[in-house]
Amino acid sequence: MRCICILLAVIIAPSLSLAAYPQVKLHVTGAVTGDIIIELWPDKAPITTANFVNYVKSGFCNNTVFHRVINNFMIQGGGFTTGLVQKVTNPAIINESSNRLSNLKYTIAMARVNEADSATSQFFINDANNTGLNYGSITWPYVYNVSTGQIQQQPFTQIGYAVFGKVISGTNVVDAISDLAIQSKTLTDTSGLTYQSGDVPVNNVVITATIHVNAPVCAQKLLGDTNNDCKVDTKDFAA
Repeated sequence: MRCICILLAVIIAPSLSLAAYPQVKLHVTGAVTGDIIIELWPDKAPITTANFVNYVKSGFCNNTVFHRVINNFMIQGGGFTTGLVQKVTNPAIINESSNRLSNLKYTIAMARVNEADSATSQFFINDANNTGLNYGSITWPYVYNVSTGQIQQQPFTQIGYAVFGKVISGTNVVDAISDLAIQSKTLTDTSGLTYQSGDVPVNNVVITATIHVNAPVCAQKLLGDTNNDCKVDTKDFAA
């Protein structure tokens, strides 16, 4: 029995390096046409990855646009229709930025508002090394000191923005979107209120999102999971 177990371990171990990460394809049309292939990291950001995959599989992301573009910083999408109306989303998720993955160029991260756990469907792709967006980055905001009655700078450790994958193909498409001309346009939020945003591309970049590699979104890779179904059972030893 011991020999059989050792043999199985030898057979199984190499398969771990062959396990594929899930991938999503963003096919964009309009002002820029092309494909962006994104590799997702469910072992490092399981909640965030599962959330993104669910939006993609449901078709939620289709016919949304990159509504916020800042050259040499990031491109943001996944939340507004071609008419710049915000879509109603699923509940917000927990911020997994404490995984300490860095917002390096061409990584994908979740967009959010000021509250840490407020990300829903919107994401952004970094078009620069934006390490200032990382968990634990120190900033020095000006605050009012009650005891001294003075305004002074104090260190603040930010929560950060959760990275959950990277672009593995189509970085030229990301750069092309980042280079687009922008202007101020009127956006409508989910409550029907309107506001102006100055970072909207002059012409829409429309997204169609599909699963490119349908690997299961497992919280971690398990030794012996040769068929990549996120569990180890007799099926892993089937011929």
